[in-house]
Amino acid sequence: MSDEPRQVVPVVEPWRVWLQRGTDALRAADYAAAADAFAQAFAFAPDQPEVLLALGRERLRSRADADAEPLLRRALLLDPRSAAAAAALARLLGLHLDRRQEAFALLHGALRQNPDARALHAVRGELLLQDNAYGEARAAFAQALVADVWQVDGLPGEDEAARGGMARTYNAEGIALHQQTHWRAAAQALRRAVELDRAWSAPRVNLGAALAQLGRLDEAVEAYRAALQAEPDHPVALFNLATAQHDTGRPAEAQRAVERLIEVCPDFPRARLLLADVAITLGDYDRAIAVLLAQLDQDGSVVPVWASLGLAYVCSGSVERGEECLRRALALNPRHFNAHYNLALLCATQQRDEEARSLLRRARELDPERATRALARLPRSASLRQLAAVPRGLD
Repeated sequence: MSDEPRQVVPVVEPWRVWLQRGTDALRAADYAAAADAFAQAFAFAPDQPEVLLALGRERLRSRADADAEPLLRRALLLDPRSAAAAAALARLLGLHLDRRQEAFALLHGALRQNPDARALHAVRGELLLQDNAYGEARAAFAQALVADVWQVDGLPGEDEAARGGMARTYNAEGIALHQQTHWRAAAQALRRAVELDRAWSAPRVNLGAALAQLGRLDEAVEAYRAALQAEPDHPVALFNLATAQHDTGRPAEAQRAVERLIEVCPDFPRARLLLADVAITLGDYDRAIAVLLAQLDQDGSVVPVWASLGLAYVCSGSVERGEECLRRALALNPRHFNAHYNLALLCATQQRDEEARSLLRRARELDPERATRALARLPRSASLRQLAAVPRGLD
C-alpha cells in the first residue's frame, strides 16, 4: 500500500457546472450556448436563486418577457437582498413592459437595502432617461460609475453599460437642446457623449449638425468624418458631410460623399437633389438636369427639385425653360427660399432690376442669414450682389 495521502475529488453539483458554462458563454458572446446552459442548470436546480437570476436575465436579453418575469420574481423572493435580481426585474418592468411606477417602487425599496448597488442606479438612470429627466439620469449613472471595476454576480462589463447610459443621456439632451435651437449648449452635451463612448457614431453626427448650425462648418466636417470612421456607411453622416463640403466650397469631395450615400442607401431623402446641386456647382449641368428630371418623373410636386432644375437650365443656357421651372416652384410654394433667390439671380442678369430687388427682398424675409451667406458667395461683380448693395427697395 502506498503511504501517499489519498486525494479527495470534490463533487460539484451539476447545476453549478451548467451555470459556469453559461457564464463563460456569455463572456464569449455565445448567447445561444448561454441560454442552453442556463436552461440545463434550471432543470437541475429550479429553486436556486443564482440559476433563476441567470435564466431570467437571459430571457430578458432575448425579449422573452413573459418567461423572464416569473423567473426574476422567484429569484428575488428566494433572495430578497439580491440587488442584481431587483435590477433585472425593474429593467423588465420599466423598460420592457412599461410598468414604470412599479419599477420605480421596486428600485426605491431595493436601494434602501442596498444604497451602493450600482446595478440599481444604472437601471434607475435608464428609466429617468426615458422620461427625459436628463439631470437626474446623469446623477444616477454617475452613482453607477463610482468604481473603475464593477462586476455583478460574476458578469463583467456593467461599468461599460453605465458609461453607455451616461453617453445616451448626453446625446438625448443634446438632441433636445438642438431642437430648441440652443446650438452651443447642444454641442457641449454632444461632445460629452462622444467622450464617454468613442465607438458610437450617433453623437458625432449630432455634434456635426450642432456645429453646422453655429457656422463652424470645418469642425462639422471633422465630426462627420469621425462618425464615418466608427460607422463607414452611416447614411446621415454621409449626407451631412456632403452638404457641409458643398457649403464650404469642396464640391468634388461632396460629390464623392453623396455618390457613396446613394450606393448604400438609394432611397435616402434628398440625396439625388443634393447630387444635382453639387453637379450644378461643378458645371455638370447635363447630369444635374438628368437627375432632377428623373426625380420629377417620380413626383412632380417636389418644390426643391423644380427650383434646382430651374437653376440648372439657366446655367446651361436654357433661360426660358429655367424661368418656367422657377415660377412653377413658386406656384407650388410661395415661401420657397431657393426659388425666390434663384429667380432673383436670373432677373438681375437680365437687367430686370425692380423684379430682382423684389424677389431678393422676399428671400431675405424668408431666411435673412441664408440670403446673406448666398450673396457673400457671389463674385463682387455679380449683378444681384450689386443690386443688394443698393438700399432702395430692399427695406
